[in-house]
Amino acid sequence: MKYKLNKRQIETAVKRGSHALFEYCRNNHIHFLIVGISGGLDSAVMLGFADRARQLARKNNFLLVPVGLIMPCESTFESVKLAEEVISAFKSERYFCDLTNEYRAIKIMMDDNSLNHGIWEILYKYNKEIPPHENAINEWDWSTKIANGNIKARLRMITNYHVARMMKGMVLSTDNLSEFWMAFWTICGDIGDFGVIQNILKGLELYDIAKYLGVPEGVLMAKPDDGLGISGGDEDQLGASYTVLDEIMINLIQKGFDIDGSLNQLNSLPDIGHDKSQVKKIAERCLTGSYKRKGTVVLSRKYLGLPEIDEISLT
Repeated sequence: MKYKLNKRQIETAVKRGSHALFEYCRNNHIHFLIVGISGGLDSAVMLGFADRARQLARKNNFLLVPVGLIMPCESTFESVKLAEEVISAFKSERYFCDLTNEYRAIKIMMDDNSLNHGIWEILYKYNKEIPPHENAINEWDWSTKIANGNIKARLRMITNYHVARMMKGMVLSTDNLSEFWMAFWTICGDIGDFGVIQNILKGLELYDIAKYLGVPEGVLMAKPDDGLGISGGDEDQLGASYTVLDEIMINLIQKGFDIDGSLNQLNSLPDIGHDKSQVKKIAERCLTGSYKRKGTVVLSRKYLGLPEIDEISLT
């Protein structure tokens, strides 16, 4: 029988997630919860949790206001429509800011020939196959698409944090466990201040939680897409549906795969009943994205050979 959350598990996850969010806000005097709403599943679920936290706040005479930000950036009409439905479904405050012109202005600057020539010059200094080699050119084109998509994600996060600062609120994170494993997020573009769904599997768990929260049907049925214009959808980039991805990663981890371990693991991946080339692609993406999961590396005073703070004498 396939893995599936039962009703009690779903209820418990929603109750604990919303309670933790409410308590954090109350303890830190936070009254506004900022969620960038893309029309996708993750942001919709986060607004659902924010709504549940607001209900708890009301019972405890505490003001807590979810605010859904719609920030189209060369976005489709359908994605904006779904975002509007999400905000309406959870009766949240709405903030609209079209970032298309800002994105295009930055992109024009980034596409400047002199800037690109400088990048090529540095790369060619260390790799003589750049730019003549066909694979290198294709890789450059793909990197450009990702870089442009990252501009969109970071523009949206700038807006999220600007609104949060003006309201003295908090930005909610929209990253899930499946994408965390795949390093499938933009640094400074998806991770906020509080992550309810960071450890929830998108393919095997998040849809059932979304249904329980009351996420609109249109969002549940929509093809998963980061909306950054990089490819035809998330599956194109990841090489598998979220359900298959989750199954592969669970099987690998249960058989000893270290998500932050050596790339040498790719030479002896276990047979887990899935296509071997697909398994290797998923495993390789996971391992090469390890640096993103580790976040900012901070060297300790001890490592640097500096005295500990309590050992410093100011006299």
